[in-house]
Amino acid sequence: MSAKTINKNQYFGYRSFMPEWETMKKFRAMGVDTFTMMFSNGLNLLGNPYTKYQPLWIWERKYDFSLADQQINDLLAAVPDAKILCYIDLNPPMWWVRRDGQVGKKFDSFMEAGKIIQSDLWREDVAHYFQALLSHLEKNFSEHVVGYIYSAGGTTEWFDRSLGAESIYRLQGFQKWRKEHGKTVPDNIPSFGLRYRGSHETDKLDEIYADYDADKEYDGAFVPTGLLRSPEKDELALDYWHYNNEIIADTVLYMAKKAREIIRPEVELGTMFGYILDFGFETLASLGHLEYERVFKSDDIDMIIAPTSYADRLMGGGSGSMIPMETLHLEGKRMLNTCDHATYTKRQMDQFPGSGAAWANAAEVEAGIKRETASNLISRSSTWWFDMWGGWWDSPEAMDTIAKSKKIWDYETKQDIEDVCEILIVQDPDNIYYVNDLRPDAEKFNRQIRVHLNRVGAPHVICSFNDLDKMDLNRFKLIVMCYPFELTAVKTEILEKYVYNSNHTVLWLYGPGIIKDGKWNPKNVKKVCGTTFKTPGINTVNMGEWQSVYVADPDDLNAENMHEIAKDAGVHIYSSKRRPVFANNRLLAVHTGEAETLTLTFAKKCRKIVELYTEKVYANTQSIELTTDGPKTFLFRYE
Repeated sequence: MSAKTINKNQYFGYRSFMPEWETMKKFRAMGVDTFTMMFSNGLNLLGNPYTKYQPLWIWERKYDFSLADQQINDLLAAVPDAKILCYIDLNPPMWWVRRDGQVGKKFDSFMEAGKIIQSDLWREDVAHYFQALLSHLEKNFSEHVVGYIYSAGGTTEWFDRSLGAESIYRLQGFQKWRKEHGKTVPDNIPSFGLRYRGSHETDKLDEIYADYDADKEYDGAFVPTGLLRSPEKDELALDYWHYNNEIIADTVLYMAKKAREIIRPEVELGTMFGYILDFGFETLASLGHLEYERVFKSDDIDMIIAPTSYADRLMGGGSGSMIPMETLHLEGKRMLNTCDHATYTKRQMDQFPGSGAAWANAAEVEAGIKRETASNLISRSSTWWFDMWGGWWDSPEAMDTIAKSKKIWDYETKQDIEDVCEILIVQDPDNIYYVNDLRPDAEKFNRQIRVHLNRVGAPHVICSFNDLDKMDLNRFKLIVMCYPFELTAVKTEILEKYVYNSNHTVLWLYGPGIIKDGKWNPKNVKKVCGTTFKTPGINTVNMGEWQSVYVADPDDLNAENMHEIAKDAGVHIYSSKRRPVFANNRLLAVHTGEAETLTLTFAKKCRKIVELYTEKVYANTQSIELTTDGPKTFLFRYE
């Protein structure tokens, strides 16, 4: 099987928390016709209202939707023909939390989603507000509204920031979960120390925690502990994190069904979910997104939204989505990667932690906009230019580059494309549960691997383990297994049928198959990859129909040796230097953060190559030389 056809809108839009009407007029003049309006009753991470408009949810099941009318009418006054994506924050207002909130009955779902959103109390009140607002918008603005985006939790991204803390709903729910799974019912949820305990990789704790004062941060509740869990030693904690992630996904799906009861069938519905690629510390099982595959499969949902990579968004970085997009594509869904990169013209951000401009001057803004446009075009994604608190895209270079990008977008999104990536990164949410994400080094299996692969000079795609038997794997030369800890009989069968053949090179991290029949079994690693557990360095073994590359410590990997691994696997390397490359069968882009000369070599000799921003033409060649005077992104159409 291959990815379903994605018959969803491919947006190129604008979003801001602020009423940036003059900027919106300028974007409309550039051809941008899709604008996102946020409806919120709460405060953001800074403690300020999310928008300049008053809350709509004013009392118990009482709403003032004239305020929503005002917000949309103000937009239409600036852009009369606007297509609107309505972003609906489902977190209740603070008065809801306080009112009748005694004896542990209510919690703030913005900060402690996992303690409350599974309760009938929260779900029923929120669903009532959600459906009432949708009904009003559908009745009064259907000619303009093309989609709805809904979310709750931390930063309205379904984040659970409670670190698994107890509530009456969590205790009752977890007890029910254990009973339904045929296990003993505990009197309490796992303690803080137990749910953040790792029974394996417990050495070098002083070194690992040297820059992290966990005892101070968590008021003595936490002590340094191991990186990995196993079923035989950490069963209760593993079950608890499974339960917590399931209730987040359950709530996302519950609200999607409530929306579909109201909105027109042709209107698209999206949510923020599946953020597993860019984080590590405190943000794997703790965050609540590990059941993303269930959400992606929902017939009620058309698109998933997430910011582009925080780990690799500076100049020279490869950016990328926070979710495994191949998993989404296999369900026929569209990704919307939000470009929320701060620029040197930003306003009202001085109070925001880490708010320095990611793109610090005109050259970086131009190169960055081109990179994000190219990445999204090539990966068949939507995007919006997120002008958070205003001013982010005010520079002449930003306006000019976005205008040029929109013209390219309008033409290229109408063309048929096929993936040509030969590198596949495989995520496995089942195995991510084994990582103790309160360890500062929890991201080593994931985040830094993608950053290195962004620089090998060849493109990649990212899927989930459960996708392997649904994909055509023949084109892939290198397959990277980020979390291969437990390879069940079912997973082993999939590997033997689809992966262990076709001269694939498989890169294993740490301990493939180290959990065997529920127990920690280091001897099983060699049976899987041909190399003894914890053998240092990069170890390659010919396994007959495939090559096994084993790296015990992901910290041993970098862009240079990942490039060599890819090259040895037979991956076509496009860039002569370690630079991000994006490609499909029609378009190819390369990004650099510095002044240099590099050679770009296409997979075959091309009759014609056109750089789409400058319209420079190259004829009858396979290689072109590019010279830069600083940060640059080149986007080519080739034939």
